[in-house]
Amino acid sequence: MVLTLDENFENHNLKEETVGKQYESVKMRTSNQNTYNAGSHVMEYGDKNVKPEKFKQMGVINQRDADLLFLWHMYERLEEGSNKKKEILSEITEMMMHRAHLDSSIELIGNLIFGSDVAPLVLKTVRPSGQALVDDWVCLKTVVQAFELHCGSLTQYGMKYMRAFANICNEGVLKDAMEEACGNVCGSYNSAKWSPFIHGYSA
Repeated sequence: MVLTLDENFENHNLKEETVGKQYESVKMRTSNQNTYNAGSHVMEYGDKNVKPEKFKQMGVINQRDADLLFLWHMYERLEEGSNKKKEILSEITEMMMHRAHLDSSIELIGNLIFGSDVAPLVLKTVRPSGQALVDDWVCLKTVVQAFELHCGSLTQYGMKYMRAFANICNEGVLKDAMEEACGNVCGSYNSAKWSPFIHGYSA
């Protein structure tokens, strides 16, 4: 996946190619031309209405994308072939890789706990207006910290999953079950750079 993203940035014009085109291009390559034969899944999250807009022309910036957009602009301005441009490309790639890791990890953890048929509905449940996000705030803190300990910091981007964690608590999932699911999904993830001991816990 690192090579795929890295090559895609290098081989395409970042000033002209939309975020949507970037996504579709990477999806086709990692899925082995959409067959998923010896390939891997690329997950798409976020506002689909924003995807067709050119990053550099966005008038309204989602706070979760501000850090990535900053790096993208910096990348565009740097001299071609310079070491700094390569460093920024590497940083962009690492950031997108971690985002993809967060997306897939949340999905897989939900599947392990609730089953793949029920998990999407449970994780995305929105409570009626006026009802608290979560019944047990201590549980929410525990669940978030369990995830970040095994899977790395949520970062600003991953804060969008706070409702999913709240719903896990609202379903009465025990700490041990969450710990086990996180360990199974993210046990081999090298998250040293994204460690909560560096970034701090999100809850």
